[in-house]
Amino acid sequence: MIGLITCKTSLDPFSVIEKLKEIAEENAYQFRYAIRFTPLERCVNSDIDSIVNAVEELLPKIDENESFRVTVRRRHTDLDHMEVVSAVASVVSRKVNLDNPDKTVWIEIVEELTGISILDPEQDILSIMTMRDDMY
Repeated sequence: MIGLITCKTSLDPFSVIEKLKEIAEENAYQFRYAIRFTPLERCVNSDIDSIVNAVEELLPKIDENESFRVTVRRRHTDLDHMEVVSAVASVVSRKVNLDNPDKTVWIEIVEELTGISILDPEQDILSIMTMRDDMY
């Protein structure tokens, strides 16, 4: 898929992001073509039931007093964006905050596979472009 690289690892995806951050902090320009890294905790079939089940497994990562939002990125799928958001949000009994959530339920749908994570939006996604802007 143009502009998208995925990789599977036996390592903890969050520790991989931390290691990449260390490398990027030394020289962000080492990453000429890869500009964002997002860890995915579950990979499931691209159907609503599988997606919702995976989110339910990850729900303990959102504390009762934390807010959340659902972010869905879709590529080459007929799944409706709002149908996915509604189905996932219906199983997360926490406060919704679209502007500044404590956690983000991140859903990447790519054809027949979907990656899912519950992320701290400030810490868990590595954006090389943001790092470069912060450095200069």
